[in-house]
Formats: sequence, structure tokens, C-alpha cells
Amino acid sequence: MNTINLGLDNGKLYAGCEIVEVGGRLTLQTSPEEASNTVGRNCAQIIDSIPADDRQELVLTGPMAVWAYLVVFHQVVHKFGRVYYDDGRGNKVLVAQH
Repeated sequence: MNTINLGLDNGKLYAGCEIVEVGGRLTLQTSPEEASNTVGRNCAQIIDSIPADDRQELVLTGPMAVWAYLVVFHQVVHKFGRVYYDDGRGNKVLVAQH
């Protein structure tokens, strides 16, 4: 099963965005409007690196704002058979199935 971590520690997903550490916590400095395009493009590249035969299931996880989940979900929903959300506490919820 494939996983995409939407947390700001995912350097591949946020490549091109400015992220700084504030008070021991990563913070996105790039505006959501700009970051959404960057994250969408980066996510498409991540998906393209996964062989088509390995795209049965995907788990989206990691702490991040709802807009990032929507951007990534938009990219993955028709490219994987099943998409799950994992809240990090062991609760995995099926959110899309094709």
C-alpha cells in the first residue's frame, strides 16, 4: 500500500515552497494560493513515479491544512483504486473507491 504524507516534513511534496521552523514546529511561509499549485504539480510527479500496477491503494496521512488534502486528493482520486485517510491515531477511513 502506498502512502503520501502531507506533513510539512515531506520534502518532495513541498519542494519549491518556503518552510521554516518556528518554536520547534515547521510552518509553511508560502501562501496557500501559491503553494496549492506547487503541491499539485509535485504530487503529480510523485504519482507518476509509482508504477501503474502499484496503484491499487493509497493512504493520505500527516498533519496539514485541509486545502493541501483537497489538492492532493484531486490528484490521486482517479489514479488509485482506493484512497484512505489515516488520522495518525490508527483510524484509517476509506474516502474513495473506483
